[in-house]
Amino acid sequence: MPLYEIITFPASEAFVTDSATVLKAPAEFLSTVDGLPSVFAGLAEEEKTGFIVAEWETYEHHKAMTQRPGYPQIVGFGPAFASAGERSSFHVDFIADPKAGALTAPTTEVMVMTLKEGKTKDDLAAVLAVLGPKITAAEGAYEPLAWGETREEPGKKFYLFLGWESTKVRIG
Repeated sequence: MPLYEIITFPASEAFVTDSATVLKAPAEFLSTVDGLPSVFAGLAEEEKTGFIVAEWETYEHHKAMTQRPGYPQIVGFGPAFASAGERSSFHVDFIADPKAGALTAPTTEVMVMTLKEGKTKDDLAAVLAVLGPKITAAEGAYEPLAWGETREEPGKKFYLFLGWESTKVRIG
């Protein structure tokens, strides 16, 4: 199963208005990187938060890129980032491949889940085993529901990706 890197950032006005143009140079560079089959990008509808999701064949491929001279500037994401605000990067091992549904759907919902003290990954798995089929059975939902824990905060921080036909079709 591939490893996914999830980068979130306050989006620049240029990214908000024309992300395709802003991401053209980074896309050209990333297409030459070994072990990086695909990269997805988007903007949260409710706020000006940008998302970049990179699919790495292995964590070692990701590490190799970060050790290249000039990293991270050589990637070229600078124009996508607003000058102020915090960026985050997490590496997630998903239970199901998000590219099989959520990342290829017209709309991707990204949820970050932090377990409370005393709760475990198994507790979360049990809840998602019950809720998952109900969510993916909803009209306009894409299967499979994809979730996994971050390498940075194992056992505590998890990502959940859901695919939807549109932002108007959701549970709740």
